[in-house]
Order: sequence, then C-alpha cells, then structure tokens
Amino acid sequence: MAEKDRQKWDFRYQENPGELSPSLLVEQYVSLSACGQALDLACGNGRNSLFLAEKGFRVEAVDISRTAIDRVAGLHPGITARRLDLDTWEIPENEYDLILNIRFLDRRLFPGITAGLKPCGVLIFESFTGEEEDRFCLKKNELRHAFSDLDRIHYSETKLEGEGRFKGTACFVGVKSAHKARR
Repeated sequence: MAEKDRQKWDFRYQENPGELSPSLLVEQYVSLSACGQALDLACGNGRNSLFLAEKGFRVEAVDISRTAIDRVAGLHPGITARRLDLDTWEIPENEYDLILNIRFLDRRLFPGITAGLKPCGVLIFESFTGEEEDRFCLKKNELRHAFSDLDRIHYSETKLEGEGRFKGTACFVGVKSAHKARR
C-alpha cells in the first residue's frame, strides 16, 4: 500500500505542485506557538513548512511523496524534509511546539499528535468534511471530539460550494495545557 500511495502522490505533485501560499489558518494562528520545533504532517509542496521556517521555526516536514520531499528539501535551511509513510510512522512524544495537519487525514495519528506536542504546544488542523461513510473525510464535530484533551482556541466547519466528494472543511486550533500535559 505504501508504494502505491507514494506513486499516487508523486504523480499528483508532478502534475500539479499545489498552492504556493501558506494556509490562511496557519497564518492566523502561528503566533500562538513558541518559535521552536514544528512538525508539518503530509507537507506536500512545503508551502506551510517554508512559511514556518521563515518565521524562525525549525521544521520537520514529512510526506510519503519523493517528488514533494525532493522539492521541500531545498526550500530553506530551517527545514528538515523526510520521506515517511505516515501509516506506520510514530510521532515522538513531547517533541513539538507546533504541529500542522493541513488537508490530510489519518485518524490513527490523532493520539500521537496530542502526545507529540510539548506542554503549551499548538495544533493547527484543517481537513475536508464529506459524507458520513467516507473514511477519507471528517465527520461533523470529529476534530472537536478527537482533540478534546487540548484547550480549544478555534473550531469551525464550513461548507464548500459545488458538487463533489468534499462537502466542506473543518478547522481546529488547540493548545496542550501545561496542567493536562502533567497527567
């Protein structure tokens, strides 16, 4: 499965490198985080990794696509680009001041994302919503419940116009409190 996923994403990034501007959600909430170690899950073309590195973060950018990682590797000296299969990778505990998960969904990672944040670490998460039975889309209020251990700063669900698989987006921004981190 990993090789098939890698080939799919390599092809997609060869055909279309994606958006170049950072996510608006990241721009709006990056200031909540201490400028330290950041993790950009499924970093794609590195648009958010580059934005963070230019703000002074040391960024670990991870993606399954060789094409994407080869592009990200040379963007900025503050970025460490790693080609990883996120289906099997474990996020190190208490490692990151900031974790980004933008337009990617792997529910298996949810507990590791929370555990990977340092006390007072920030999570910025945005992904697509869809039909209840679509395992590649978030369900209504899913992020709110999945990250209930974090102090919620922002949560929204918005509908997208038009037809298609993706019905909207869900956005969550939360902070791992120092009190909850000691439990």
